[in-house]
Amino acid sequence: MPIKPLNVSQLNSYIKRVLQTDPILGNVTVTGEISNWVRHSSGHCYFALKDEKSRLSCFLSSERAERLRYDISEGMQVVVSGNLSVYERGGTYSLNIKELDAAGEGALNQAFENLKKKLLDEGLFDPSRKKTIPSFPVRIAVVTSPTGAAVKDIITTVRRRNLLIDIRIYPCLVQGPEAAPSIIQALSAANAHGSELDLIILGRGGGSQEDLWPFNEESVVRAVADSLLPVISAVGHETDAVITDFAADLRAATPTAAAELAAPDLSIMIRYLKETSPEKLYETLVEKLARFDDQLEQIKSRAESRILTVLEQAERKLEWLTLKYELSNPMNILKRGYSVIQTPGGAWITHASELSPGNRLTLLLNDGRASCIVEEVELQP
Repeated sequence: MPIKPLNVSQLNSYIKRVLQTDPILGNVTVTGEISNWVRHSSGHCYFALKDEKSRLSCFLSSERAERLRYDISEGMQVVVSGNLSVYERGGTYSLNIKELDAAGEGALNQAFENLKKKLLDEGLFDPSRKKTIPSFPVRIAVVTSPTGAAVKDIITTVRRRNLLIDIRIYPCLVQGPEAAPSIIQALSAANAHGSELDLIILGRGGGSQEDLWPFNEESVVRAVADSLLPVISAVGHETDAVITDFAADLRAATPTAAAELAAPDLSIMIRYLKETSPEKLYETLVEKLARFDDQLEQIKSRAESRILTVLEQAERKLEWLTLKYELSNPMNILKRGYSVIQTPGGAWITHASELSPGNRLTLLLNDGRASCIVEEVELQP
């Protein structure tokens, strides 16, 4: 017996149900090259994945696009996961993406260079932005994992060189998708105690490029650049490079090297004091005080700039709220020739169905008010 013909809508609907219930296509992982990447004004992203023979339409929601850890560019090799879905009206199918990651070190290198160039062109790495690392710090903040090898190396090195320095640990995650917000929070906490601290060492031990990637995320790099306290970046081994190295005020090859740069050797200082004349010590002290004044001026300038920015934003928001209030204020409608009807008790009348013959009313106009009595009510059908 022949099968009854389906219309196009029925067929597309059937295909959609098949795709939604397929155990593989409901959660599939695909690798390919980014092509025709477009970010809509809504924040949604549309693009194609392609290889040497085929291409696949893809959709990435604005919510998931905001969580991307990399700047996406044409030609980037990626690995995506999601489910296939059919757009019934057009009869086309696409991959609705839940996860998107760079595939291999080549793609990561490309993302690294893209962001580095963007921030370089923006001036984020300019030498004029660099703050002076204090020569004789009293308290050092260390932003890193509290259980890693890096924190042990820093503490051991500082203690060996200078027992007078106080070390404060601001713990954070240094690997994985949650590391970036954790690092930013720790940097913020250290800066909140800025009056009690002299500098920050930001670091972790070595690892793969993927392991070190949180220190290449734009939000972390900007947090380092915006720090009011001087920052020494000490991520990975000597051959490792991360973008926080360029945004920091000083780059150290390793966490141990960072501790050596931050903590002056107390034994050398004592020997210097013994061997130096009082006149020379006085000159050195004056020079150090002058540098300290310069550092305070830098901090003051940055703080004033940030305060002005906040005030300007608040002023613009206040203007917008004032305008919104003026536009929504019903009394302003009266200035355009309209009137408002109220009951003697002050309740507003908005529908004819609320009225009955004999009701006493008050008319509010632009230049005064009038009392009246309803003679007849006519409702529109």
